[in-house]
Amino acid sequence: MMNALRDIVQHNLLVKICALVIAILLWLYVMNDQNPAIEGSYSIPVSMADAPDGYRMHASAETVTIRVRAPRSAFVAADRGDFHAKLNFADYAEGDKNYPVETTIPYGFELISTSPDKITVSLDRIVQKSFKVDVMTSGTPASGVAVDKISQTVAAATVEGPRSEVDRVTRIVAHVNLGGQGQDFSVAAPLLAMNSDGRESSEVVVSPSQTEIAVKLARGLTRKVVEIKVKAQSDLSPNLKLESITAAPTRIEIAGAEDVLKSITSIDTEEISLADVKENETRRVQLRLPAGVTVTDPNVTVEIKVGAMR
Repeated sequence: MMNALRDIVQHNLLVKICALVIAILLWLYVMNDQNPAIEGSYSIPVSMADAPDGYRMHASAETVTIRVRAPRSAFVAADRGDFHAKLNFADYAEGDKNYPVETTIPYGFELISTSPDKITVSLDRIVQKSFKVDVMTSGTPASGVAVDKISQTVAAATVEGPRSEVDRVTRIVAHVNLGGQGQDFSVAAPLLAMNSDGRESSEVVVSPSQTEIAVKLARGLTRKVVEIKVKAQSDLSPNLKLESITAAPTRIEIAGAEDVLKSITSIDTEEISLADVKENETRRVQLRLPAGVTVTDPNVTVEIKVGAMR
């Protein structure tokens, strides 16, 4: 039996080997002809899932184009969702930086190129900063009535947001309208984060979000307009010279008993330090009001102008 099988295998062995080789070559030819390797492109989203916590992120691009090579049949079986891209944040840093794009492609595909292969991402750390709350008034009370006292339940509040936005905030204000008021009143006023240009910042969150403002009014008070004097320490950097320091407004209306006001010709601001002044700037400072003296708004803006020493 074994001899018969051996005879069958060995009979015309060379012919059989040649036939096998030809069959393999024909199979390869057919496969290459019917299922050739081709190239194709996919536009795929870039995942930012590995971005560090505690930052606001802005990427210069959200998609990349990859070019791949594979047999035609692989393209038929695959779709866009089988290809993935993500940014490598292993070496992240605050600010603008280029991060490499990493791709994952299905088995049988060869990656030719990724465009772009790096994406610029801006990471802005989320920070907090505290500010005192300034009460801003508008309008005037009813005739014969003057503001005796304004108090608030929140003296300071916290601003939270991207560092670049928080650094632009200069103060937190609450507005109260005195227009036509003739009796004591209170109002819940939202707290607003204001930038140096006088505009409200919408990119930060203020906590708490509001304060209760109580306004006490009085009748029979005498009114008087006096000058505002800015009090500043002499601690300006020796590399700078103080060109001017002025209050806006320069004069203010005060109210109080006649015998109290008759000797008052000016109102001082709180003493301010100039140690951290590096360039021209504006600040909101409080007035130092003598006992028995009131004003509609106890805060004024101080403009500080400096120049380089020569």
